[in-house]
Amino acid sequence: MDTAQKILKNIFSLFVGNLVSAVLTLILSIYIARFLGDVLFGRYSFVVTFVALFSYFLDLGYETLIVRDVARDKSKASCYLNNIISMRTVISVLIFTMIFLFVNILDFPENIKNLIYLFGISQIIISLTNVFRVTFRAFEKMEYEAGLSIFSNIFRCSLGLLVLFLGYGLIGMALVFLYSAIIEFIISFLICEKKFVRTKSQFNLNFFKDTIKTALPIFAVGIFGVIYVKIDTIMLAFMVGEAAVGWYNAAYTLILGFSPIPQLFMIGLLPFMAYTYVKSRDSLRAVYEKSFKFLMVFGLPITVGIFLLADRFIILFYGDGFLNSVDALRILSWDILLKFLYLCTWFVLISANKQKNLAIIAGGGAFLNIILNLFLIPNFSLVGAAIATIITETFILVIYLYLTYINNLKIPLKKIFFKPVIACTIMAFFIYAFNNLNLYLLIIISIVIYFGIFFILKGFSKDEIDLIRKLIKRE
Repeated sequence: MDTAQKILKNIFSLFVGNLVSAVLTLILSIYIARFLGDVLFGRYSFVVTFVALFSYFLDLGYETLIVRDVARDKSKASCYLNNIISMRTVISVLIFTMIFLFVNILDFPENIKNLIYLFGISQIIISLTNVFRVTFRAFEKMEYEAGLSIFSNIFRCSLGLLVLFLGYGLIGMALVFLYSAIIEFIISFLICEKKFVRTKSQFNLNFFKDTIKTALPIFAVGIFGVIYVKIDTIMLAFMVGEAAVGWYNAAYTLILGFSPIPQLFMIGLLPFMAYTYVKSRDSLRAVYEKSFKFLMVFGLPITVGIFLLADRFIILFYGDGFLNSVDALRILSWDILLKFLYLCTWFVLISANKQKNLAIIAGGGAFLNIILNLFLIPNFSLVGAAIATIITETFILVIYLYLTYINNLKIPLKKIFFKPVIACTIMAFFIYAFNNLNLYLLIIISIVIYFGIFFILKGFSKDEIDLIRKLIKRE
């Protein structure tokens, strides 16, 4: 199998696995909102977000480091896996202690405390599972991760829906996430033991001394990213209330359903890009340009479609009780395109060892987002939080692009944007003119119009079309 086929196989595996997972996660989230209502869905969203802010400290940047460094040298796999598992186990105890102290010092209600404890344990188990997952990526065997993701999400969604129909509420849902996390950990452990690296107790201080300077900037990028993505939910909860959190997260859940697309696409390319950077800067730039173009072509019509049809999507998925989410969804729709483009650029800069620069940019973005939320949420509630998110991510994308420019990784943005924007403008006029058409028919015709115009404009070159054909007709 040549390099292109291997990359396409990995991207295809991750995409299918996470497409299924994203759809199942979206279905479960929608039913949680429908069954529990805006206030309880807001409570659920607050708890999940609160735990996520703490649990990200388990990573310390080592997940990305495993993929990048082990992809370059497979002999490092055992050292990386076992040391990171040992470190993460120790940190897990500290993180859970911090969560326990925090919720008791702030005197959270008992029902919220119990939810936080259960979701906290689930997240710790998931963080240990992720070490095995990224090991699969480093060996470029992403079909294992895809299969595991599909199985665990089918289990979680099926059991979660059963719990909702039986009326067990949020505690029942928290237990579903816990059982799912345990099963996923066991299966990933067994796969790693049999196919890749045997797990053993190992805690080498020299390993951490040698790698921490590289890992911490990657961790800083991630934690600042989590802050500016998640902090709005926490601030809304304290400044406005649980209902506003529910409306906001109903909108954001629909948007986040598209986030895996650029992430998985770039994860599939990361081992190759990390290797390419060492060999040829021009080759890395070529991969970056094609990746940016593909993500732009697919991200723009999704963004515009959701912007124009936000009210119909909210009613379709959540019902009339969540109409307060419509304006936030219109604004947050632009988060899709921004994420498609800045995640692409982020992975390229990680491949080019620019993690320190990325950490500074992410820190600036987190600070900007908090300041914006402090001003906008009291005045505009969830719409203010949505505006703060879009301003922050626009700021980050612009700085990322500047960073590629000064590091000789500049790509022709005007050329990349021109044809997709023309095709999308024509599609937008059609959606606006025929907004009352059956929603499913409207979506299908809009897709045909967009890609029809794009291909008439010869938006893809011959080699790019060949790559798409390889992906569709992979052997």
